[in-house]
Amino acid sequence: MHISMKMTFEEFTDTVKNNIQDYLPEKYQDAHISTQDFHKLNSSYLSMQVRLDDNPVVPNINLEKFYEEFITQGGTLRDLDSILNTMAQQIQSEPALETAWLMDYSNVKDKLFIRVSDAKENAAMLAKAPHQEFDGLAVTYHIAIEGEHGIQASTPVTNSMLDMYGINEQQLRTDAMESVQNAYPSQFISLGAMMSRMMGVDEEMMPPMDVPQLMVLTNDQALYGAGALFYPGQLDTIASQIGSDYFVIPSSIHEVLILPDDGTIDRHAIESMIQEVNMTAVAPEEKLSDHAYHYDAKDHILEKADTYAFRMEMKELQAENPALESAEERAAETSSKEEISQSADLREDPADREAESPKEAVSEKDNGREPDQKTSREGHEKAGHDRGGREEKHGRERKSILSRLNEKKQQVMSQPQRNVPARTKNAEL
Repeated sequence: MHISMKMTFEEFTDTVKNNIQDYLPEKYQDAHISTQDFHKLNSSYLSMQVRLDDNPVVPNINLEKFYEEFITQGGTLRDLDSILNTMAQQIQSEPALETAWLMDYSNVKDKLFIRVSDAKENAAMLAKAPHQEFDGLAVTYHIAIEGEHGIQASTPVTNSMLDMYGINEQQLRTDAMESVQNAYPSQFISLGAMMSRMMGVDEEMMPPMDVPQLMVLTNDQALYGAGALFYPGQLDTIASQIGSDYFVIPSSIHEVLILPDDGTIDRHAIESMIQEVNMTAVAPEEKLSDHAYHYDAKDHILEKADTYAFRMEMKELQAENPALESAEERAAETSSKEEISQSADLREDPADREAESPKEAVSEKDNGREPDQKTSREGHEKAGHDRGGREEKHGRERKSILSRLNEKKQQVMSQPQRNVPARTKNAEL
């Protein structure tokens, strides 16, 4: 086997495809080998598939991951031999799962569950699958595939599968929410309780948390538990339990952290912490989002913390704006009455007032008579003068209102933002 010591990824892919069957048993000698771009949540790579005619389950071998491993090991012939052996073992160890039942939706709907991911990072997959978006978070629908030892795999519901089942997205959503709550009920517990479970010790033995009011939302399997945030009524249930609005910290796809909004939380510090943890402690395939979220219990809105802060600022400005408009309207009304009075005093010829009406001018033309040019010209000049006066007046009114509104906005922005105090240093969880 000829191998370049500086093998490119394309050369590596061709070499693997041409030689993998030498590392597989006899039954794989007629297998169909292909490569394709494979998209799943939080992951996308070039995969190799080795398909047997009698096995509907096709393993996806991540060629990019194996190439990185090959280069890291040194890129020698011995390294390639080791890589091919590992691939062959992975292909043969793929569990044989019965999947014919996936064709019938009556079998599928009780196996549905949901997952949450970053909408922007998973745009390629979301384009092919029914989903809901919530200010950057996407909820997708998946089918759990069970084997001898419980759930061994899952598959996302795609648009083509939706067509095959003959259902719409609303029915899929309704069935998925019912199924996931039955199979994976939500769990809302303190961070201390969660840590004690993971460490196998009593919660009383745990050291005190830096943020004692921090709670964890997941499901009873702690698997794709961030989806519990979107169970029907879950957002309001949490607000009722903690008695306030709250921040949602996307810890991973398996859980989110809930922090009550007591008016002292610095959203900037939270977001910086999230981004640092995602870079240093969360596997890329388990990352949920770099952004902090906020739930407004009164308006029933889940949104990014920055979106919430902006919306509150706009609410304050809008609350002040009607008072400004009322004062401006009264001033404009008084000014308008004075202008109308002055205009009436200047009009001496009734013909001028008649000529101002476009309807009257058109009526004369329709009757086969051309309107008097002098009268028409004078009327249009006066109409233009009056329109100009009105436009000028309304221009002054708009400018005045916008000017006042901008002044109020500057005053609001110069004050500490509501629920957003000055940043605290060294915020940790």
